[in-house]
Amino acid sequence: MRRAGLLAAVLFSTPVSGHSFGQPYQLPMPYWLYIYGAMAALVLSFVVFGLFVGRSHFDRAPRYRELSGSPPLRWLRRGYAISTLRAVVLLLFAFSVLTGLVGSRDPYRNFNMTFFWILFVLGGTYLSAVIGGWYGVLNPWRTLSRLCDRLWPAFSTGRFRYPAGLAYWPALVLYMGFIALELFGDVRPFSLSVALLLYTAINLLGVFLVGARAWFRHGEFFAVMFRLVSMMAPVLIDRDANGARRVWLRWPFVGLLGARIEHRSLLVFLLFMLSSTAFDGLSETKPWFNAFWMDPSGLLTQWFGRHPLQYYGDVRIWFIRYEMLCLVASPFLYLGAVALFLWLGKCLCRTRASVRDLAMDFGYSLLPIAVVYHVTHYYTLLLDQGVKIRALVSDPFGWGWNLFGTAITGRVPILPDMGVVWYSQVLLILLGHVVSVYIAHAEALRQFRDTRTVLLSQIPVLALMVLFTGVGLWILAQPLNG
Repeated sequence: MRRAGLLAAVLFSTPVSGHSFGQPYQLPMPYWLYIYGAMAALVLSFVVFGLFVGRSHFDRAPRYRELSGSPPLRWLRRGYAISTLRAVVLLLFAFSVLTGLVGSRDPYRNFNMTFFWILFVLGGTYLSAVIGGWYGVLNPWRTLSRLCDRLWPAFSTGRFRYPAGLAYWPALVLYMGFIALELFGDVRPFSLSVALLLYTAINLLGVFLVGARAWFRHGEFFAVMFRLVSMMAPVLIDRDANGARRVWLRWPFVGLLGARIEHRSLLVFLLFMLSSTAFDGLSETKPWFNAFWMDPSGLLTQWFGRHPLQYYGDVRIWFIRYEMLCLVASPFLYLGAVALFLWLGKCLCRTRASVRDLAMDFGYSLLPIAVVYHVTHYYTLLLDQGVKIRALVSDPFGWGWNLFGTAITGRVPILPDMGVVWYSQVLLILLGHVVSVYIAHAEALRQFRDTRTVLLSQIPVLALMVLFTGVGLWILAQPLNG
C-alpha cells in the first residue's frame, strides 16, 4: 500500500514504462495501441454476445457440484476443525498487533505490516475470488465476539434493531477511512496496531449495539467487501437448512447472474472498490503530481504569489486535503457517470424503469472490473513483499532472531519479467471488462423481451465499459512520480 511503507518498490520512471514494480520496462508499442486494441476487443465481444448469446443460454439453471462429501473436505463438517482454524486466524491477528506494539518500527522488518496489508488485505481479497465465503467462516472479529459471548452471555445478540436506513453506509464510511489511512496515514507498525485495536473496538461496539448478524452483514467493511468478491468465486462455502456447511463448485462469475443490488449504499460501496483503486494508481502518476505542483494553469502561483513548489512545506497539507476530498468524491463521480450512461440506455430503449432501478439491476456487472483493477494494481506485491513472510516468521519482531533459519534466505522476492507483468495487466483488465459486458448482456435479456431493445439498452453500457478500459490502461501506462 502506497504510504504504508510497502510500495516503495512500485516505481517506474520512463515515459512509456508499464506502471508496475521493480525496474523500468519499455513497452514494445505505444501504449495507445494497447488501449485501442483492448477497446476494439471489447466492442467485438459485445457483437459476439449480441449475435450468439441469446435468452435460452441463460434460461438454464447454473450447474453446481457439491464437494462437501469428498474426503479432503469432510473435515469442514467437524466443529473442531473450524474452531481450530478460527483460533489460528484470531491468534495471528493478536500476534500482529503485539509485534507492532513492541517490535521494530521498520515496516519491512515487522511481521504485522506484511501480514495485514499483503497477506490479509490483498491475499484475502484474491482468496475470496477463488473460495467464496471463507471470510464468513474465519472472520477474526466474529470469532472474538463469540468469545465475548462466553464471558458475557448474549453479548452479540444486540440491544437495538439495526436501522434499515443505515443499510451499508457504516461499512462504506469505515472503508473510506481505511483507504485514507492507507494512502495518507504514513502507517508504521505501531500505528497499524493502534488502528487494528481501534477497529476491533468499533466492531465489538457494533456487535453489542445491533447484534453480530446485522453488524457483520452491514457494518464490518471487510465482511461486505469479501462477500461481494465471493460472488464471482468458482468455489462457494454456504450452509444447508440444518446449518451444516457445504462446499460447491460452479462456473466463475455465475453468482452475479440475476443478482440485484439491494440498496444504493451497496452500489456506492462497490463503486468505491473501483474508484479508490483507480485513484490510488492515478495519484502516483506524474500527470497528477504536475497538475498541482507544476501549476500548468498558473492559478496557484497567482493565488500564493510564488510557485507552489516554493511553498512545499506549507502547501503540502492542503494538497493532502485536496487528495482526500477527491478520494471521498470518487465513488459519487463514478455513480454520476453510471447514472448518465444508464439514462442514455433508458432513452434509447424507451423503458419505464427508473435510472435508480436500472442501476440496482446492472450494478453487479461492474464488480468484475473493480476486482481486476485491484488485481492489476497490487498483485505484484504478493510476489515482491508477500513472499518475505518466510523471513518474518523467523524474526517477527525485527530483533535479529532466526527461529526457523529463514530470516535471511526468506527475503528473496519473486521478480517476474516486466513484460509478463504488463501483458498480464492488459489481459486482466480486458478479461474483467468482457465479463462485465457478458453480465450486463445477461441482465438486459432478463429485463427486455426483444433483441433490438436488448442491444439498444447495452450500447451506452458498452460505451461506459470502453471508457473504463481506456482509463484503466492509461493509468497503468503512465510514468510514476518518483
